[in-house]
Amino acid sequence: MIKAYILLTIKPGMDRAVFQAVRELRQVTNLETLYGEYDLLAEIEVKNMDDLDTFVFDSTRTIQGVVKTTTLVTIKPTN
Repeated sequence: MIKAYILLTIKPGMDRAVFQAVRELRQVTNLETLYGEYDLLAEIEVKNMDDLDTFVFDSTRTIQGVVKTTTLVTIKPTN
């Protein structure tokens, strides 16, 4: 299982619509609204990197109002 965080920048005035669309995606385990450079933070879980690619490219970036995304993949601690 891969856990990742997706930071989304949203077109002005589209915040609520994008929030609703992202919240409906089954891979999303938590969703937060942000102030600053990014507008939303989505915590997701997927089975593998191929599923992560599909989620980012086909599910997230295709939502009307999403301007850009930044993906942060978590790793297990090495200690």
